[in-house]
Amino acid sequence: MIVQLLTGVFAIGAIVTGFLVITAKNPIISVFYLVLTFVNASILLLIQGVEFLSLLLIIVYVGAIAILFLFVVMMLNIKRVEIVGNATRYVPVGFIIGLIFLSIIKDKVLILNGPMGQWGAKYTEINLTTNSNIEVLGDILYTEYAAYFLMSGVVLLIAMIGAIILTISHEEEIKRQDIFSQIATEFDKTVILKK
Repeated sequence: MIVQLLTGVFAIGAIVTGFLVITAKNPIISVFYLVLTFVNASILLLIQGVEFLSLLLIIVYVGAIAILFLFVVMMLNIKRVEIVGNATRYVPVGFIIGLIFLSIIKDKVLILNGPMGQWGAKYTEINLTTNSNIEVLGDILYTEYAAYFLMSGVVLLIAMIGAIILTISHEEEIKRQDIFSQIATEFDKTVILKK
């Protein structure tokens, strides 16, 4: 019962945050909603017992792709994107594409079985090993492929540092706050505007 409740909560959360991704006016907020959508989908996979795909979704999509989107948005210096007034004209096309998508997957995902027509598929569970997916993956990753794993971490670190350096601008025309000079100013030498 609690598993079904958690599945429903995170499924609704994924749908809501996915809708907020496409309706947010600010692109940075939209990327944050995208991260929340990935997190909700990852928790759904974890609840279903697919822990490897759950962690892979967090590492690949949240850790790499969403952060890449965030850096691109920051580098382009997009402050705000206004929604065009006639954007509602795309709603019928989106609705038709959604119906086509649902009609394609209804036979693949939703299988009616039983006399009462309950949703779900019949399957048999086979235990091939006593270890979980994460234990097997960690055993292989940290023994046979440890050097490649460390090299990929260094490459990602260099890419992150490079993206941060590219987003920082050191141009002289940009006014910056100098806290030391503000504190060191003398009251006698300041200009006071009187009304």
